[in-house]
Amino acid sequence: MRVLVADDISKSGIEMLKEQKYEVDVRTGLKEDELVKIIKDYDVLLVRSATKATRRVIEAASKLKVIGRAGIGVDNIDVDAATERGVLVMNAPSGNIVSTAELTIGLIFALSRRIPQADASMKRGEWKRKEMKGVQVQGKTLGIVGLGRVGAEVAKKASALGMTVVAYDPLVSPEVAARLHVRLLTLDMLLQDCDIITLHTPLTPQTKDMIGKAELEKMKKTAMIINCARGGVVNEDALHEALATNKIACAALDVYGSEPPTGSKLPALQNIILTPHLGATTNEAQEEVGSEIAEQVIAFLRDKVLKNAVNLPAKLDPELAPYMPLAEKLGTFASQLGRSSAGRIEIMCMGELAKKDIRIIAASVVTGLLKPLSEEFNVNYINAFSIAKSRGIDVVSSTSEESGHYDNLIRVSLKTNGDSVSTAGTLTLNKGPRIVEVNGSPVDIEPEGYFLLIAHTDKPGMIGKVGGILGDADVNIASMEVARANPRGPAMMILELDEDLPTEVLRKVRQITDLKSAISIKL
Repeated sequence: MRVLVADDISKSGIEMLKEQKYEVDVRTGLKEDELVKIIKDYDVLLVRSATKATRRVIEAASKLKVIGRAGIGVDNIDVDAATERGVLVMNAPSGNIVSTAELTIGLIFALSRRIPQADASMKRGEWKRKEMKGVQVQGKTLGIVGLGRVGAEVAKKASALGMTVVAYDPLVSPEVAARLHVRLLTLDMLLQDCDIITLHTPLTPQTKDMIGKAELEKMKKTAMIINCARGGVVNEDALHEALATNKIACAALDVYGSEPPTGSKLPALQNIILTPHLGATTNEAQEEVGSEIAEQVIAFLRDKVLKNAVNLPAKLDPELAPYMPLAEKLGTFASQLGRSSAGRIEIMCMGELAKKDIRIIAASVVTGLLKPLSEEFNVNYINAFSIAKSRGIDVVSSTSEESGHYDNLIRVSLKTNGDSVSTAGTLTLNKGPRIVEVNGSPVDIEPEGYFLLIAHTDKPGMIGKVGGILGDADVNIASMEVARANPRGPAMMILELDEDLPTEVLRKVRQITDLKSAISIKL
């Protein structure tokens, strides 16, 4: 396993990777062309904010399994391209929470008391006490845009300083806000009412330029604004105009639309503080994010444990994780049972599963179904939906609280050219994962190994004929069961075999009279 560390991360993180016997290369400062040339040799790419994992880089990475971001934001990674290629993108959001929140509080004080300007004045030999008069933060109203982990940490620290804290975040419930002693407002109300506004939202198409000319004009003339989140959330041209014309009092930026902000007009202003993306730049934060991303990469590669995955189809619910391998096996089983390309996949999650977000279960089913059919991509639950869509396969998911005899049941149906096949499975307390239904017939098999499924008419001698052919070919039967609705009617014989069934033997089985179909399945 080869790991490319393209930006500086902590030595402890690198050592953790090396302890797993991974080959770790630290090569920082690579340009896109350089990265494209070498990335084909690596399984893992680790970055911070400097290196850009572009579509061109990702498409050149034939072996790449994981891109790890030592930090929160992933706007320097083309997540869509990674998803299409089945490359897992994960971040390390916890390590720099405190450091970014502390920088925010520091900038609040720096703006309020004009600390950088006073320092620069003193170093010029001046003594301008009256000109450097500031305001105190106690009693002021702080507006937080984005009440995630960093925003919540800022809220706690600001409350301890005696500030009134309000927030705008459409994804946060009033109950969560109440626990933080924060009142939720609309963005317009927050802009109009607050003395100080701080941004803690990711950069997305929805948040790009969310603070522009119209929003800045709604703020108080005495207001201050701080951005320690992502460059691009604040429109820098609009901010320059607002500061230059004193429509707002002052601002502080730690992040920029282009870093470094070469050619920006903002440094010429006296009422702005600029820092070079220092939010995560503390000894403690660098140590934590480096170790955090290394731990996550190791857990995924070694144990298939997912944490802080950015491009899964849904947030991973720990209660659903045990069902993912079963769901994938059901997809694989169904694809071989159907023996032709599916036009439509129907996935129903029943029982307690119906109360969950089942997209990750559906992705696991589609992964299992497509793996035997696709050599073009490394099919996994990250890119399964996009590959299915590109192949013209409809994926339909549904839920039902009714699950028959089982607490939970996953049923998979494939429909193509007017025909359909189905299978269902569950997790049992004593036996673990089991396939409990095939084409409507009840069965009980462990989804592991080699199987021969025979649809036939239930009549004397059928088992003997099949057993004779397998015996003559020296193919050993590990177990067998027959599912039928009525004596001498349609039946399903399921044989578990000790080895894969040779094609010639399968052909002989299919020649048996009154046998409707014989399908060899490998799980």
